[in-house]
Amino acid sequence: MVQTENLLAIVKETLTTSIRSNTHKGYIGWSSCDNICMDMHDCLDLCEDTFKLGNYKEALEVSTYILVSGVKLASHADSSSGMLTDVVMRSFELIGKYAKRISTQDKQIRDEALTFIIKESKKKAFDGWIEWRYELLRCGICLCDGESAKKMEKILDVFLESAEQDYYPEYEKQKNLVIRYFLHRELHGKEAVKDELYKNINIQELRILAINDALEEKDYGEAERLCGDKAKKEEGWHYRRNDPEDWNNILFRIYEKSGNVDKQIAQAKKILFLGNESFWDVLKEIYSKEGIWETQRVQLLEKLKNSGKAICYRSVLVKENEKKRLLNDLTENPFDIFYYGQFLVMDYPEQIYVLCVNDVKRSCAQATDRRMYRKVCKDIKQLIKWKGSDYARELIAELKQAYPRRPALIDELEKVESKL
Repeated sequence: MVQTENLLAIVKETLTTSIRSNTHKGYIGWSSCDNICMDMHDCLDLCEDTFKLGNYKEALEVSTYILVSGVKLASHADSSSGMLTDVVMRSFELIGKYAKRISTQDKQIRDEALTFIIKESKKKAFDGWIEWRYELLRCGICLCDGESAKKMEKILDVFLESAEQDYYPEYEKQKNLVIRYFLHRELHGKEAVKDELYKNINIQELRILAINDALEEKDYGEAERLCGDKAKKEEGWHYRRNDPEDWNNILFRIYEKSGNVDKQIAQAKKILFLGNESFWDVLKEIYSKEGIWETQRVQLLEKLKNSGKAICYRSVLVKENEKKRLLNDLTENPFDIFYYGQFLVMDYPEQIYVLCVNDVKRSCAQATDRRMYRKVCKDIKQLIKWKGSDYARELIAELKQAYPRRPALIDELEKVESKL
């Protein structure tokens, strides 16, 4: 742990130098942006050291400075690697943590911290990043009491008024309403502001909160009602399998909490047929407990095959070691044969070789430059690794004869041929 004096000055100098040295002709590319982000993470480490020493206010101010610097960077740097988002999210996490600790201090210290957060939220850096502006304000809610909350309400009024001038004011209005609700909930408790919650129930974040409240109170019927309508309206192409806040995923968790096995099964099937293969294991566990897995397994495989979710179906076949079914599916539709072939080539070498040869022929017919020819030859090399050298040799000869006027292709094919 390092004792730091005047941490803000140190961080300012570090980031100024980092940004200057990673700016080339006025532009910050993705690798340069990553370099700056690594320096930002180092600065956030210093904030944590300062916090551990009991310098809560300084840790809050410096981490907020780093946040604002990251927001500014997002407006003119190539942040496509995702590292800058990591910096911003970590900054919010630390700001929230520091504010929470300060909320246990004397009123004067709390009010000073809240005033600081409100002042920072007004900076122009946040003008194009509304969600981050409101997230910063949300970090300050824990610092509010009945009196200081008026400051928060006042700045929310200012932002709401300015939102009317935006091209898409509804988004900011919703964010504004959400922060107001959380402020009122902090001050008065969730029961006192339940009407406000339900008044704005069409805002996703608040609906999810209402669902969680209902689950906490074991009011499973209300949780299902709040979620069910949304889940039913979503078509398959809306389903976000990795999003825990997708309505269908939430609905399954509600059924888990309630212990309703029949509804768990029905919802798990729905999600499986939407393409989420992880729910195959969910159904397997449920049916195994009931002792009917083997009979249900065959039915599920048939329905999944006809669901149109080929990748999900094949993932399940690999998981279940259903090699014959997988071979049949690849024979009907050989897309990604070089990926799925690895699971089958030991058991069905001749069939896989033939499918691979046909796939290479199709790819070669569509190839138009050396980069694509190299991809074709990469697949031929894979065929050789799978001990299909005889097929590869015949394939190369056939391609050279079929495309004699493609010198780049001939060149790449001969490189592979020389190693046979």
